[in-house]
Amino acid sequence: MNYQTVGQDDQISLSDIIDDLESNDITNFLKDDANIIKDKTVVEAILLFTYALNNLDTIPSDEKREQHVLTGDFYFSEFYFALSRESKMDIVYEMVEISKTLSSRKSKIYEENIEIDLEEVKYLLFAPLLYLIDNDYVKLGLDSAIDKYLIDKDLSEITYIKNIKGDD
Repeated sequence: MNYQTVGQDDQISLSDIIDDLESNDITNFLKDDANIIKDKTVVEAILLFTYALNNLDTIPSDEKREQHVLTGDFYFSEFYFALSRESKMDIVYEMVEISKTLSSRKSKIYEENIEIDLEEVKYLLFAPLLYLIDNDYVKLGLDSAIDKYLIDKDLSEITYIKNIKGDD
């Protein structure tokens, strides 16, 4: 599916946007069509949604603040546009519900300085992608890709995480 960006004659696809995301275990897994069981548009849209949510969890430097906000807005709008165009508003609704749950939990963790473990961090960062696994959109290997990604992730840059079990 191609998308017309406002004010441009060039068309881009969700796959083009996904190709421009940072290369890591998760994006590499989802770029491989052999790992997608059904509905590539849903998978790619939810990946962008996840990037948008995780973008909100970090604080940019002053010089990158505008780019930071615009990037998140772009990913959210492409997610919504792709799924609305495919009449997949049920998926949009489910992602909004997941987002509300995550937002509430993240706020509580931050405000109450709650100690969390790596499994909760995984859920907080990747609940939309876990939805893809739970609903048979992708192969189970995505779970391992997420785990590998988390091993290398600097969790100190995530705003609501102050206390991870096992850390001093």
